Amino acid sequence: MTVTHDDMPHPVPPIAYLRYKENWFFLILDKTNSIFGAIHIVSEPGFERIRFASHISVQGELFEYKSEIAFPETFAFSPELGDGKLAARFIKAHEQIDLALVNDDMDLQVSFLKRGPLFNFADYDHANPDKVSLKEIMTFATNQQHVHQQQGMLTRGTVTMKRGTHAGKKIAIDALGYRDHSRSIRCDNMVMKHCWNGLHFSNHIFGALSVTSMIRPQSPTACGYVFDDAGGLRSLRDVGMEYKGSGPNGLPELVEFRFTDIRDQPFTIVADIGKRFAHVPLVTEKPGASPYTYDIVENFVPLTLMETGESGIGLVE
Repeated sequence: MTVTHDDMPHPVPPIAYLRYKENWFFLILDKTNSIFGAIHIVSEPGFERIRFASHISVQGELFEYKSEIAFPETFAFSPELGDGKLAARFIKAHEQIDLALVNDDMDLQVSFLKRGPLFNFADYDHANPDKVSLKEIMTFATNQQHVHQQQGMLTRGTVTMKRGTHAGKKIAIDALGYRDHSRSIRCDNMVMKHCWNGLHFSNHIFGALSVTSMIRPQSPTACGYVFDDAGGLRSLRDVGMEYKGSGPNGLPELVEFRFTDIRDQPFTIVADIGKRFAHVPLVTEKPGASPYTYDIVENFVPLTLMETGESGIGLVE
């Protein structure tokens, strides 16, 4: 069809903003010492860069670190990624990743150790072929590569503070952790909203997320998994998230998760955002890389598993 605006510059379609990224995301959930951290590494070979970011709250005091380096020639299968101050070392697949941050604020040396098995979110799609897939939403139905994995971890090591209220103090960390790893054609600034979660209980680990894109806002995706000793690792079937009340910074007071696994076992989890232990920001897009700012807040929160009354701790993003 020929139209009057054929000769003019045309609106840029959302698919033009797709880019390849490989991301690593690490969480420290140390309720005993009130240390909560979110560490993010994102590689963008199309832009010839890797960006590093660390946001760590130590007893309410926030320490932030950010950097960018050129994309290395030895990237593929490298046993370590780092910028000279922040480094991730891949020790044993699916079982141990060591993380170090040595800068003017702190000397952090921790190992992320397997608590539960790694879950590949493609397994959710295989178990639920009738649902909108995460890959379809994140790649705008272009059938481009999309791999997303999550894993409940333990975090063990030390942090020696160099600045702030606790300067000179060395703190032993023996706590819970969480991580994800993704590689995909994606563009975060085309996401309208999302909720990403890693949830720990003494007998269960959950991971769940929902994503609504600008290009198909009427068809969001929601997916996740559960692991426990009794049933092992398995996909969820139904993933519901309801926001209740008015909490801090325009967030809800509570988030209620309603999960059903593939064996029809229900799980109801209440995350208390109003009583969060800590919150830190996260910037996934390089400043100026998108036409608007996509704000992400990491909420470290107390949890209740309603079916058993069990208390837990988790991250609600």
